[in-house]
Amino acid sequence: MVKLIVKGKRAKQGTDRRGKAKARLETKIFGLARREWLFLIKFFALFLIPYALIHIIDLGWLTSAIASTESWLFNAAGIPSSVVGSEIIAAGTSYTIIADCTGLVMVAMLFALLWATPLKDKRRWLFLAIGVPFLLLFNLARLFVTLWAGVALGPVALEAVHLCFWFVDAAAAVAVWAKAAELW
Repeated sequence: MVKLIVKGKRAKQGTDRRGKAKARLETKIFGLARREWLFLIKFFALFLIPYALIHIIDLGWLTSAIASTESWLFNAAGIPSSVVGSEIIAAGTSYTIIADCTGLVMVAMLFALLWATPLKDKRRWLFLAIGVPFLLLFNLARLFVTLWAGVALGPVALEAVHLCFWFVDAAAAVAVWAKAAELW
């Protein structure tokens, strides 16, 4: 379905052969303009490749390091825990840190958002350099709160907190991107 729309004063102005101003028609497909479709295509292409790699490449070294960090945080908070590889054992329950728990999915999302948006390269790299450490540290805090909910309140609370944080994770990456794109 193609829909032509002329946007009054906000329409892009062009000129005809006589030099008179005229509005250009903007083609919309399923309600989205061409530039919006291009953004979505670029975003998904740039996101899906790293996302697939996160699940193909062995990240055991990273999940083990994150599990050790989370166990250290539990012990520092007075909750006895131990680590075996990528598993944290606390309060008699084992929690496995998987590739999706590394924060790399948020980093891939931020990368795809920044490179799908028409920005200057310097700005992209700046916000990636700021965003990656922020998102990775945020991920460690998110994991601690999620696992603490499981230890303190049980598996139902863990699942509820985990689901809520899925949206918070995405919002954190989108917030960094929105600041870079000057949408905020």
